[in-house]
Amino acid sequence: MGCNSLKMSLSALLVCGATVVGTATSAFAVTSPDFPMAGFATQNGGTTGGKGYSEVTVDNVSDLKSYAKAGNKIIYVKPGTYMGPVEVGSNVTIYGYQGAIIAQPSSGSAMKLSGSKNVIIRNLKFKGVGAHDDDDEDCLQVNHESKNVWIDHVDVYDGHDGNLDITNASDYVTISWTKFSYTSASTGHQFSNLIGNSKTKTSDRGHLNVTIHHTWWADGVVERMPRVRFGKVHVANNLFDSKDASYCVRAAIEADIRIERNVFIGVQKALDLYTSDGAITAAQMIENYEENVKKPQSGTGTAFKPSYSMSLTDVSTQAKAYALRDSIKLYAGATLPDPGASSVVTPASSSSAKSSSSIASSSSQAKSSSSVVPASSSSAKSSSSQTPVAGEASLTKHGSGSTTQTVAAGKSIAEFYYTIAGATGATVTGLPDGVSGTLKGSDFYISGTVSATVAPGAYKFTVTTTGATTNASKSGTITVTGNGTVPASSSSAKSSSSNVVEPPEESSSSGAVEVQDESSSSEKSDAIVAVMANRMNLAVSGREVAIYGLGTAAGSVQVAVFDMQGRLLFRRNVTGQNNAFALPGAGSYLVRVGTENHVVKIR
Repeated sequence: MGCNSLKMSLSALLVCGATVVGTATSAFAVTSPDFPMAGFATQNGGTTGGKGYSEVTVDNVSDLKSYAKAGNKIIYVKPGTYMGPVEVGSNVTIYGYQGAIIAQPSSGSAMKLSGSKNVIIRNLKFKGVGAHDDDDEDCLQVNHESKNVWIDHVDVYDGHDGNLDITNASDYVTISWTKFSYTSASTGHQFSNLIGNSKTKTSDRGHLNVTIHHTWWADGVVERMPRVRFGKVHVANNLFDSKDASYCVRAAIEADIRIERNVFIGVQKALDLYTSDGAITAAQMIENYEENVKKPQSGTGTAFKPSYSMSLTDVSTQAKAYALRDSIKLYAGATLPDPGASSVVTPASSSSAKSSSSIASSSSQAKSSSSVVPASSSSAKSSSSQTPVAGEASLTKHGSGSTTQTVAAGKSIAEFYYTIAGATGATVTGLPDGVSGTLKGSDFYISGTVSATVAPGAYKFTVTTTGATTNASKSGTITVTGNGTVPASSSSAKSSSSNVVEPPEESSSSGAVEVQDESSSSEKSDAIVAVMANRMNLAVSGREVAIYGLGTAAGSVQVAVFDMQGRLLFRRNVTGQNNAFALPGAGSYLVRVGTENHVVKIR
């Protein structure tokens, strides 16, 4: 069977050059498109970071601190853990390789911007020492009139006093595609983000213009997502689903907050109006999606209208909201490609206003090259993909949860984690639906709630390190009890909840997209269960996507296609064994077939 056939098996597709990666089981398998800058960081002359200055690649904390503090530089940070505090000067871009971690010391910050101007920080993990109810510093700080700052695709967790605060008249800040969380290392004061640090700090008036978009407040975060005093803050297209949240956004004295098209799932309160310190200017709730929010809040006043233009994803239905949720969970955090694997790491123009209006510019390029020419530099940088760590890796188990445990369908497992040494990351395979592996610094956590529809049985999983000369593996078994909705006749232990499908290397084919905006059908129909049981597969050839293995169950299965910002492109109902359709062009797409999510990459 040739590689041009749309009816080839999934194994044949792999042989022909495509890759299929389970997003819930890989630390570095999913690479985010390089979305351009948006929000307040594009204002006040724009934010260009180190554009126009020389580049340097660092692999030790001494060089990182020296170059960062001096500024006027593009700094690439090699994989490894760098102990802070790292003080950042002005006119600087700091961009991490996969596996680059800035750690917070027992006292002080991991990274601090104090009076810094024109700074870009991207693709880094910031590991705190654990949130505790005592007086210390935040993991990442933007302080003392810092201006024009873009913080993008970072992962900040376990900050001592907080994860990331913006205070003392800092201004024109954008936070995008970022993940905030706390782990079991934190024992209290799990308050993530403060904008404006005091009710008496009236000098903050007219400052603290901040945009936060496509950011994920995940488990462990209790409050401040963010808490705002005095500032104008645009909170747009974000995901709030921390099961520990007491409230998400808090409006305090003279706060002017535009809370727009966000997704709130399973939280206590989406918005808290805190008037004890003084009157709130506005906290306007605009077209948000709320599901299982225990104490709804309609908001107050009419918020400011942004001085910039930014296209936002519609979340007016569950399907649209879930598409945005899935996109954020897939790409938020340090998920950008290494230098040398992406076409752009510094924005070509600080005046770009419509950052959300297109899929990543890099996706429209020809196939990726081995070198990168940042927009800020006239010279090429020959930095190849991440170099393997020399030596033998190891995995050391920690946490109260056992690697061999029994749990009922619909219940959470007892969390545990492995500390990684001698490697850059880890992957896990074989977990039941709802349970996943998450890399947090040098620790790889296994946690989650087993899906209520998982078939009972023993799920043997294997955790394997990545990036070492000799990688290590550890295995265990999670036994699921109870009656799921997957038919007992299914021999599958687990169907993938989200896959990345890439086409083989071949010319793209032409074909128009049939657009149908039909009413959403039930996602729990017998036909969908049949899809899960029969191991539905996707194959890609050029721009054609074929869906096959739907079985012969009565009724149809809904297919919806979204761009990676979560916008619906088209929806259709399909039946039968084989169906095919064309996508508009090169880029990444989220294809939902029934309840299964697949990320399809078209070259």
